[in-house]
Order: sequence, then structure tokens, then C-alpha cells
Amino acid sequence: MKYIIFLLLFTFAYAQPLPLTLQEKQIIQIHPLTCISTGLWAPFNLLEDNKLVGIGFDYWDLIRERLGIEDGCKTANNWTQVLDAIKNKTADMTIAAQATPERLKYAVFSKPYAKYPMVIATKNNVGFIHDIELIRNKVIVMPKKYATTAILLKHYPHLNIKFTDSIDHALSLVEKGEAFATIDILPVIAYKINKNNFETLKISGSIPEYFSVGIMLRKDYAMLVPLINKAIDSITKEEKNAINKRWITIHRQQEIPRKYFYALLASALFVFTFFSVWLLLLKKEIIQKNRTEKKLKKLVNIDSLTGIFNRHMLDATLDNEIALVQRHGNPLCVIFFDIDDFKNINDRYGHKVGDSILKELSKLIAKTIRKSDVFGRWGGDEFLLILLETKEEDALIFAVHLDKVIQKHHFKQDISISCSFGVTCYKNGDTRESMMSRVDKYFYNKKNENNRIF
Repeated sequence: MKYIIFLLLFTFAYAQPLPLTLQEKQIIQIHPLTCISTGLWAPFNLLEDNKLVGIGFDYWDLIRERLGIEDGCKTANNWTQVLDAIKNKTADMTIAAQATPERLKYAVFSKPYAKYPMVIATKNNVGFIHDIELIRNKVIVMPKKYATTAILLKHYPHLNIKFTDSIDHALSLVEKGEAFATIDILPVIAYKINKNNFETLKISGSIPEYFSVGIMLRKDYAMLVPLINKAIDSITKEEKNAINKRWITIHRQQEIPRKYFYALLASALFVFTFFSVWLLLLKKEIIQKNRTEKKLKKLVNIDSLTGIFNRHMLDATLDNEIALVQRHGNPLCVIFFDIDDFKNINDRYGHKVGDSILKELSKLIAKTIRKSDVFGRWGGDEFLLILLETKEEDALIFAVHLDKVIQKHHFKQDISISCSFGVTCYKNGDTRESMMSRVDKYFYNKKNENNRIF
């Protein structure tokens, strides 16, 4: 009964028809809309008493009332049926979706009527995740064909993602310990954890991506998009707050005796104050910890003379990339090189000049390589370049290019230098040791033959 009164007041106060031109009214009359949705994406679309309701339907009710569009939406068994219906034109629209490259082939989208952050759900014993790279090698479960999954695959293709049928299934796998995390937008995760009593789960972090929700229509109904956008623009901040308050906040229908109310309120204020102070201190501690970790990482991973990666970091990176190659099958090559007759430079000009040459060469190579390449000092005057997603012929071409860049460069005190290069690529069964042993062998055998690139 309370919900019915709220809905009537809400509709009376806000859902007033928009002033439409005769042409706009004709467009709506000529294109009656057949809506389709699932009841599987709470709190945006869900079934209550065999009726589709949720955040998306509250927004759609405002839009259709203002445009004079008739009510009614048929229920699909899953999201694939919704997409197929719009693609095959057996339905005209759905009320909560985000544009993806695949969907834009057969559909058009309104402007977003809501925008929400994407968050990471894990077990309670997991600490704060301030960077998604921290869970790069963990199993992340995501519903297949969801727009949130498409966003994650686009921006973080290196993540270890496994597919499920639904977000409920994904959360259950995390709860059972069969997956480390799942990712979805804040309202969905918050609603599902509370509604389904996932007591061992929590929101442990967020990613810098947002999910924009709008109306999705079949492509030949594009003329309706400006009208729907006009209705979306008319939705007030108060209306949006009312919708979010109803669906994102979990209300419990339970009366609290008045004599306990003020005691509970005082306790709540105390707890709120305590946790506010605790969060501020925790934030300060995390910032200090991050600064310390950055300094330690620099000391451990950076060569003190040249400022590029050191042998320790190169070993760890090569081990990690070989593991990824073994999993995904992408090409991987390394270029090993040193400075020809570097001992003579030290003997003739002194070690101070030699160090200057090493630093200048490091800066030159760092400017020349791609951002995805990993470059470091192997030791002495020896350097290693790890080329990701690179085939052998391309690695050889790039070694020749580096050779030309170095020979053309005028180093300080007009010293000219040249380098000798060795190239090898990952082969089945390779380890870091076998790859470096092979490139080292190629390198020194050919160097003895006075061949500088091989």
C-alpha cells in the first residue's frame, strides 16, 4: 500500500507530459514500441509479483509518461533473448543497456539516464584493492555477453577472466572460493550481496571505469532517440535521488519502539564518527605505505647508474611474460646487446666518461622503444630488451633499427660507439634460463665472427 501511494504521488508530482510538436507526436504514433527485458538484473530489472520493476523501469515510466508512450514490457528468459529480439526486430527496445561496438551494429542508444562506478566484490578476508593490477593473476568471474564484461575485456584484456551465466552465479563462485572476485556496477553488487545474504562477501575496491545506462532501440527506430533524450533531460535531480533511494538502499519493514530509537541513533552516530576517524587514519596509512612501497620498488628494481630496470626486474618480468605466453600463445622476443670495445673507452677516457656513455645510451634506447617494451641493464655494458607481442622477423628489423640509431647518435666528447645485438624468441617449453642461454650463445658465437646483428 505504501508503495502504491508513493508511486501515485511520484507520478503526479513529476511525470507530467512534455510539450511535443505535431511532428514529434506523429513519430511516436507511427512507431509504437514493443519493450522486452529480463527480470535477472536486479536492481535494474527484476520480477516482483510477476511484474517487471526496478531502477530501469522507474526511469522508463518517467520517460514514457512524458512522451505519451503506452505501458507494457514482455519478459525474456535471459539477456541473449533480449539482444536477439532487438536484432531480429521481434521487439523494439529494452530499458537498461549500454552501447558496445557489437550492439551498435543493429541498435541505437539514448543518452545515459544514469551512470554508476564499477566495483570489485571479494571475500571478506581480502584487503582493500586500490589498483586492479593487484588481482591481475587472480581468477575473476564475469557474466558472458554483459556490457560490464565487455568494458573489462576492452580496458584490461590481460586479466584472468572466466565466464558465467549471471552475476548471481559469479557471486556464488566467489563465496565458495572457486573464484577470487567478480566485477559489476555498484547498485548491482550492493543489491545482490544484501538481497541474497552473501554474508562472506564485500566490496573491496573499484576500477576507474563507469557504466552508463540508457535506452536501447532497434536501429531503424533511431528517429525516436532525440525524443527519448528530451524526456531524459527533463528528469530532475529529485526524481533521480528518489529512484536511487528506493532501490540502492535496503529498507527493512520493521517497527522500532520509540524508547529504543534515540539510543540506537546515538550508537549509530558514535559508530559513524569512530569509523570516519578510522577511515581517515587508514587512508593516511595507505598513502604513506604506497609512498614507501614505491621507494622500495625503485631501490629493488631500478639500476642506480642508468635509471632503467636492473637485472632483478628483468628476470621477474621475463618469467612473468613467459608464463603469459604459455597461457595465451602470444609471440615474445628478446634483444640482448652490449657496447663494442667498451673496455677501451674506459681505459682511454676513464670510468666517469664510461658511466656517462652508459647513461646516455640508456636514455637513447628508452626514447626509441615502444611503451609496451621492457628495457633494462643486464650488467656492466650489457642490456636486455623484452619485446611483447613481437614476432621474430619484426624483432630482427627492430635490432637493425636500433643499430642505426646508435651509430648516428653523437655521444658526449664526440665519442662514437657501436653495439652488437643478439635476438631470440620464445619456443615451446622455454624458460627464462633457456631463452637467455640461447641468446647468449648466439650472441658470443656471432660476435667472434664479427657479425654485430644476429
